[in-house]
Amino acid sequence: MVINRKQIQMRELKALTIVGQPEQIKRINAVNYKVKSQSSDSWYDVVHEYKKGWKCSCPDHTFRHLECKHIMSVYISKELRSKIVNNNDVKEIESSNQLSCKCGSVNVIKIGIRHNKSGNIQRFKCKECNHKWSDNLGFAKAKVDSKIITVALDLYFKGISLRKVADHIKLFHGISISNVAVLGWIRKFGEVVAPYVDSLIPKDVSGVYHVDEMVVHVRKEQIDKGHYQWLWNMMDNTTKFWISSKVSQRREVEDARVVFQDAKRKTPKPIAIVHDGLHSYNEAYWKEYYEMEGKRVQNIRSISVRHNGLNQTVERLNGIFRDREVVMRGMDHKESAQKLIDAYRIHYNFIRNHGSIGKTPAEQAGINLELGENKIKNLIKLASIHHEKN
Repeated sequence: MVINRKQIQMRELKALTIVGQPEQIKRINAVNYKVKSQSSDSWYDVVHEYKKGWKCSCPDHTFRHLECKHIMSVYISKELRSKIVNNNDVKEIESSNQLSCKCGSVNVIKIGIRHNKSGNIQRFKCKECNHKWSDNLGFAKAKVDSKIITVALDLYFKGISLRKVADHIKLFHGISISNVAVLGWIRKFGEVVAPYVDSLIPKDVSGVYHVDEMVVHVRKEQIDKGHYQWLWNMMDNTTKFWISSKVSQRREVEDARVVFQDAKRKTPKPIAIVHDGLHSYNEAYWKEYYEMEGKRVQNIRSISVRHNGLNQTVERLNGIFRDREVVMRGMDHKESAQKLIDAYRIHYNFIRNHGSIGKTPAEQAGINLELGENKIKNLIKLASIHHEKN
């Protein structure tokens, strides 16, 4: 039987409707599901048969031999499970519930729940200092508890789009949030944590710093060549520690100097600066790193990776961020772009284990914060304490 594309799309929409409703799909095991009928109280068996594929007991599949909406809903459910629900990092975040006060005491009690349209927020009280607070991390205006926020941040940094993160929170936690809210949490994460982590000096860096620039799409910024800005990245050679990330409109000497000045504040004096030979890098080097006396910082020009150059470390970082930018579909303003990139740099350095070194770049560079299982939440707590002390 011939079925056109419009009919297939209708079945996909119906499948999404089934997945979006609670308790419509029951997973018996990896190859056996039960899906509730949308027109009666009966349930259909959706089973995967060896070498035959998925079969459904509904009339549509049994007699018309079509890939029915029940099979499609199982596809969607399995995809969500494999990408999101079955993710070990998300499970660790969802199960973590260690409570402590800003004074350091763990003698904390629950004192009630604040109700709002976005869900219930647990309130706590420290029996040592009588401090009261809500479980919303360092996000003063957040109306969702910390578990939801950290899950949303973790999913986003793992490559899930803003809308899909919001869909996951609605589907599996029953809380309606917008993709704009998720974007706000990411920006806030960068604002809260960046001052703290940038105050930590990585002492075990190699001293060979790679720097490169790339074009990023910033929708609401208009310059000579359209809605684009330049992102400057600097990274240490052996630890893969992402030192600096700065957004600018152009590639002038002053823009390169801002990157070098930022690196000088955050890291020890380098042995060498490796770049692609852009005139701005040379001029910035002479103004920021060249010294008449003592051991000089080497200024090394390297052609691109396509010609077996020496700057592969940072160019690979550019490629990783490019993949993330595709999911974001660009950024709004320069300031917003800077906050998002700072947040991504923090996650890259302190949360995510690097594939080639088996630990986070921060740990490799000598910064061990002992963040435990829920690294995002504990990092925000440390940053909030640092902010209060300063």
